Amino acid sequence: MVSVRPTSRRGLAIFASTIAVATLSLSPAVPASAYDRPLAPLADTSEPVEPPEEAIKRIEDLNRRMVKDPAQWAGVWYDKASEQVVAALPPSASARTRSTARSAVGAAGATRTAARSFADLQRLANEIIALDTVASVPIASTGMDWEHNAVRVGLETVTDEARAQLAARYGDAVTVHQETRPSLQDGPDRWRDRYPYWGGSGWGIPGSPVGETSGCSTAFAMMRPDRSKKFLVTAGHCNSPTPLDAATANTAATVWDNVIGTSKGYQNSLCASTGDSCDIGSTKYGDISVIRVSGVEPRIYSGGARATTSVPVVSTQTGHPAVGDSMCVSGGTTGTTCGYKVVDNFVTVTYDNGQTMSPVVKTTNYTGACTNGGDSGGAVYKPVQGGARASGIHSGSNRSPGDCVEYYTSIYYAQQLFDAVTVTS
Repeated sequence: MVSVRPTSRRGLAIFASTIAVATLSLSPAVPASAYDRPLAPLADTSEPVEPPEEAIKRIEDLNRRMVKDPAQWAGVWYDKASEQVVAALPPSASARTRSTARSAVGAAGATRTAARSFADLQRLANEIIALDTVASVPIASTGMDWEHNAVRVGLETVTDEARAQLAARYGDAVTVHQETRPSLQDGPDRWRDRYPYWGGSGWGIPGSPVGETSGCSTAFAMMRPDRSKKFLVTAGHCNSPTPLDAATANTAATVWDNVIGTSKGYQNSLCASTGDSCDIGSTKYGDISVIRVSGVEPRIYSGGARATTSVPVVSTQTGHPAVGDSMCVSGGTTGTTCGYKVVDNFVTVTYDNGQTMSPVVKTTNYTGACTNGGDSGGAVYKPVQGGARASGIHSGSNRSPGDCVEYYTSIYYAQQLFDAVTVTS
């Protein structure tokens, strides 16, 4: 069983009595010797600093506000040099938003002016990921480079020609880094959980008309606010192309004999199970789906792949995680692995099978640990005093270029999409 360590609480140092206001700018790109054209700058891929607990709370609150009104915000991050929470605002931000930002960052925080709003960056990110390739180089992901008010573009190979084409088309609105397209991790390993159900367990899904199965994992127990429906949340791609429904619920191919229905939308009522992100109108909900069960408990499995031990789920994130925050993953194949740090919290990623998921959170594990096939849908959580804090649903991972890069959907989107709350103790 993995022990849970209390999270230290450190106050934010007070560095200024007034809020700093500045303008974001990118350093000029340096052309390579063989090129007389500007090159898109390289993104910072160093390990992020984990913010103090108070800063993490402020960033989550600001991220929640930014998601609700993306045209009024331009990014939120923890500046490691000044040890400040920073909120960037576009020139068009209202006086009310500016006042809210100054209050939300706290006395030690800062607000800055940035040319592009979060809505602008999202549009650019969607446009770039839709290109699929640039200069014949596959595009693995697009995320947010908050400090440079730019879209961070992951290329399978960083070439001067690709950088030049991106710079010519998008100017200082992009930075680039090397990243291999990840693999979806719906592998063959699974086992049977028992009532009342926990997260972090393995489960089997119908994989073909002849009854073969593939495996995924579960994340967290959830329920409707009126407690009328209880279910486990998992990855949406696990239910594609053969989503479970009432007709297949009681077949031998399913792990639970009381599954009522599951899809990327609750019982197929919201989203089609196409394998890509769940989209409703212009809103995307990442890589999530649900499995309805008769009873749940606020616990997730911990330890090895066949562990019977668990930890309680004591709380849940109410907004997107902060860059630099530390996470663990509990999945059916690998068991519990820790050491993942959030490096980007608004990412669109294209997997090696061509499926695109958005928005997802990107983490990197610098310890060498990594998830494997069958861990998709597993629980992503932060160890806190007394148990686990629910953060999201594992989607996929790769080793790019050497460290493990993992993607997950924020639990925030599951709560919104399914009109549900995470079950906590």
